[in-house]
Amino acid sequence: MTKKDLQKWIENATWGMVAEYTVPWVAAASPHGREMALKWMASKDEAIASAGWGTYSSLLATKENDDLDLDEVKKLLGRVAESIHDQLNRVKYSMNNFVIAVGGWVKPLNKLAKQTALAIGPVQVDLVGACTIPYAPDQIKKMEARGTLNKKRKSPKC
Repeated sequence: MTKKDLQKWIENATWGMVAEYTVPWVAAASPHGREMALKWMASKDEAIASAGWGTYSSLLATKENDDLDLDEVKKLLGRVAESIHDQLNRVKYSMNNFVIAVGGWVKPLNKLAKQTALAIGPVQVDLVGACTIPYAPDQIKKMEARGTLNKKRKSPKC
C-alpha cells in the first residue's frame, strides 16, 4: 500500500479494532511503517494516534534491533512517561502496549522499558465489557519468564 492508501484507510477506520490492529499491522509490514507511525502518533484524533503507537509497536516486534533507531525509541519511551496519563483512552492503551513492546522485543532497552513501566504505574482506561489493561511491568516479566525476550515475530500480528 502507498502512504496515501494507508492514510486514507486510517482516516476512514470507524472501529477501534481496525484502527488499532489491522491498519497498524499492514502499515508496519509496508516500507512506510515508521514514517506513518510517527505521523499518526502526533495526531489529535484518538484512533489515528493509537494507530501510530500500534504501528511502532509492531515494528519493534518484527524488526531486528540493528534496524531500529534506539535513540528514537528511547525518546518515545520518555514521551510516554511524560504524557501517558494525559492522553485519550485508546491512546493510553496503545502507549502502554508500546512500553510492553519495547520491554519484550528490544533487549538493549529492556531495563529502560521496565523502569518506564514502573514510573508510569497502572494506566487507567475506560474499557467496555470484561477487557482489562495489562500492567506493563507484569507483562514484561511474563515475556522474560517464558523466554521470549527479544524473539522477533516474522510478521505483525496479535
